Amino acid sequence: MFAQKMVQGTELTTDCFHNATNLFEALKHHVSIKGVITGVIPGRVFLSNDARSALLTSPQGIFLGGSVDNPLFFEEVNALLKEELLPQLAADEQLDYVLFYPTDEKWDDILDIVMKDILPMRSGRMIFTHHLQDLSPPADDYIVPIDSTLLKRKELIGLEDVIDEIAENWPSIEAYENKGFGCVAIQDTDEGPTILSWCMTDWVVEDECELGIETDEDYRSNGWARKTALGALSLAKQRGIKRVGWQCWSNNIGSQRTALSVDFELLADFPVLFGWNLPLNNFLVNGNHYMRGDLKYGVEKDYARAAWSYAQALDKGWDWGGDPALYWNAACLFYLNGEEDRAKHYYKKAIEHGWVSIHHPHYHDYVYREQDSDQIARILAESII
Repeated sequence: MFAQKMVQGTELTTDCFHNATNLFEALKHHVSIKGVITGVIPGRVFLSNDARSALLTSPQGIFLGGSVDNPLFFEEVNALLKEELLPQLAADEQLDYVLFYPTDEKWDDILDIVMKDILPMRSGRMIFTHHLQDLSPPADDYIVPIDSTLLKRKELIGLEDVIDEIAENWPSIEAYENKGFGCVAIQDTDEGPTILSWCMTDWVVEDECELGIETDEDYRSNGWARKTALGALSLAKQRGIKRVGWQCWSNNIGSQRTALSVDFELLADFPVLFGWNLPLNNFLVNGNHYMRGDLKYGVEKDYARAAWSYAQALDKGWDWGGDPALYWNAACLFYLNGEEDRAKHYYKKAIEHGWVSIHHPHYHDYVYREQDSDQIARILAESII
């Protein structure tokens, strides 16, 4: 393990996590940091030799804090991420990571050091907060607490997804039953009693908690998310919780609307870095990211970078089980960058993998669909006849 080889810092034992408490003051709105330091949430803490800079991990992500005046420590953090932390997440079948950091501009250069050769992407997260005032609990028999009784109801369709979500954030089902809480919406369907939506605690730290929420795609826009959220908030109030947090991606409009519909208030809107833990996966996600851009967080469309990113994975045969849209995207982006031979190559690959057109249904939204899409398709199709 690389952590054992660190020279500029050291990994703290759990009884010393408190030594890093003050270094994360700028990120205090993240309840999971407090949870790790107090031993409520599993995590790791790495502290520089001068005790002025730190890295902390939790189920929520990776956090940087303290002073930026430790470039050698942060160079070591870069190696720690590449050689241990991200590979371990991948081995644990965790798809991606999120890196949280203070938004002060002085961190910009340090982020370049920490994330060198990791190829992260920039996006945004939002935190909402609720102090449980003037709360109106749902009067709905379909809203049921997620407790030991519900977790034993093996006939419920969707119960395994709820149990998997608990396992991601809690040490055990027993730990959740002891301290966690939440609600599901259940209705009878043709398949049997089905969980349509759930909202439950990701973690509980002293008198604070954070909620996670999910609604089955087939039952969205019917008010179920709002009802389960109200149910979870009602349970929080009953348990003496003083503040409830809610986090989501800044482009998750549905989650934001649900939070506001139950009277959460926006606490913070901030940039983060993120990526996929397997390097080849990360190349494809980089391709999608720079094909689209994210102007709110300063990420402009970069077709050259997107094309290069796709190629790094596709040329090794890594294509998410033969997804033709990835080859189509690569073909379009190389064409737009004037590399017509490579564009033809990837267009042929797209056809071989079953590509029809942008008008054909696709399982995801990351498909090049600009105004020139049909023209590019026609030119490439004619060129390979």
